[in-house]
Amino acid sequence: MTGAAQGLGKSIASSLLGAGYRVVASDIAPSLPESLHAHNGTSLVHAVTDMAGLASARELVDLAMDSFGRCDAVVNNAGVGGPSIGFHTTTNEQIARVLEVNLLGAARLCREAIPHLRRSGQGRIINIGSLFADHPAPNGAAYSMSKAGLAALTRCIAVEEGMHGITANTIAPGYILTEMHEEEVAMQAQRQGIPFEEHLEQLRSTVPLQRHGTGRDVAGAVLWLLSGDAAYVSGQTIHVNGALVSS
Repeated sequence: MTGAAQGLGKSIASSLLGAGYRVVASDIAPSLPESLHAHNGTSLVHAVTDMAGLASARELVDLAMDSFGRCDAVVNNAGVGGPSIGFHTTTNEQIARVLEVNLLGAARLCREAIPHLRRSGQGRIINIGSLFADHPAPNGAAYSMSKAGLAALTRCIAVEEGMHGITANTIAPGYILTEMHEEEVAMQAQRQGIPFEEHLEQLRSTVPLQRHGTGRDVAGAVLWLLSGDAAYVSGQTIHVNGALVSS
């Protein structure tokens, strides 16, 4: 899996390890959280990886095969939020960075893993998308289009690879209390001239369940999609947003 060092990735990696999975945990950060260290070297292998790199995907798959002898699932979670500015002022470099990490890096990892997932006979691909793929907000075009593309890629893989026993699904989180979300809320609050906590509460109040989501909420969906109970679920976007948006 990618993007394992903080936020959703930390919760997903912890849940996978707790459920008995062996995990190659990739992140651009040089170290993983202390909570994961107990597994290091046994069921966990850490890789420092920038998913924008053209060789990163192949290196991760090779590491999984060298470490564990097989690759049964991919969880693409690595992502960057991109600039919080109007699209007309977004530079080519800013757009390219978001697409390289959020979409193209994930696409390359799927492509490199598919031959091994085919041999597994029940391969799983889970791509972490976003509510904003279908319901964009102002000043986030690069991020929204990267996640919309990721959802489209997921459906394409599901159609192409179903005959090989591979399922592919997107999980689209809503307002999840992660570092990335808090950074975005802080920028929005500053732009509106209101306190951070006030804007956080404004967003929370729009969710019918009246709370922000947690990493465990998303990790639970990942574990379900990996399980035999979801063997016939493929090509879908699973919304984890507390009914903020109904699919």
